[in-house]
This record gives sequence, C-alpha cells and structure tokens, in this order.
Amino acid sequence: MLHISHLPNSRPGEKTVLFLRRHWVGVFKLVAITLAAAAAPIIVQFMLSYVAPGVLAAPATDAISAVFLSIYYLSIITFFFQEFIDYYLDTWIVTTERIINIEQHGLFQRVASEMHLPSVQDSSAEIKGALHTFLDYGDVFIQSAGEAKRFHFKNVAHPERVRVTILRLAENDRIREEHRPPSHIIGN
Repeated sequence: MLHISHLPNSRPGEKTVLFLRRHWVGVFKLVAITLAAAAAPIIVQFMLSYVAPGVLAAPATDAISAVFLSIYYLSIITFFFQEFIDYYLDTWIVTTERIINIEQHGLFQRVASEMHLPSVQDSSAEIKGALHTFLDYGDVFIQSAGEAKRFHFKNVAHPERVRVTILRLAENDRIREEHRPPSHIIGN
C-alpha cells in the first residue's frame, strides 16, 4: 500500500482509503495479444513451407526475413512495454480528503489531477458484459460540483464497492465541514 507521505500535497491526518489500478484481465489480454503477434511469423513460415516451398529456399530470403523479423519483434516488444507501462502507471488514489487520478499517456506523458471530496456530486459504476460481471470489474465515473469534467476509473475491481466508498467518504467530509467551526473562531 502507498504511504501517504508519498502523495503530492498531503494534508495532516489524510489517510489512503483506496489505491486502485486496472483489473488484472488487462494484463492477461495484453500478454495474449503479444503472444499471438509473436507466433504469427512462425505460422506464416509454416504455411509458406507447404504452399510455396520455393520462396523460402531463395538465397536472399534469409537476409530479408532476418531484417523483417528483427523489426517485427522489436515492434512487438515496444508495443508490449508501452501498453504495460500505461496499464501499471494508471492509478487512482482515494484518500479521506480527495481523489487523485494519475493517468499515463504513452511513454513520456503523465497527467495527474485531483478532486476534493466535498465537491463530489455523483458517482456511478458501470459493468458491461459477462466477463466483467463474472470477474466483478468495470468503470467508475465520478462527477464533481460545478465542473463539466468527471473522473473515470477504467476497469477497476469491485466498481460498485468503489462507488459506494467514494460517496460515503464525500458525505462524511461534507458532514465534517458543516460541523467544523469557522476559521476565525479557531484562531481565538
């Protein structure tokens, strides 16, 4: 679990309630796509050996295929690492004070934004499809007061539980703010 001292602009007494990443199915899909792409040249070579065996026997074929396969497999590795970094570094942190949304876009661009809990107006969970339902993962949308932008937690585990937790924290924060004495009274 992430320690609160590592969060930007942490406040005294602020505690991490949820630390979320996308569901592990995303990594499983990424590995499956990568393995299928890696197996494709082997399947093509096997099919060519039956359909057109003379093509593979040509003298220039070894050099050309070595260059092509090097570029192809380097592209697959690059794709895998870029997608894995995007998966791993997309995080959502819910604390007792705010929601922090950190999204990785490509290899060298990261966007971090935060929403204070009192400004949370609505939260909804969306689970689409049999696999999502069976494994209990989906999207959570959080709408803030006065802003058109909403936070989108993509493919997180237990989206309904996350939604309820955020709404409960926002309500608790609003109640705490209502019962807090004004700052000019505290100073006296």
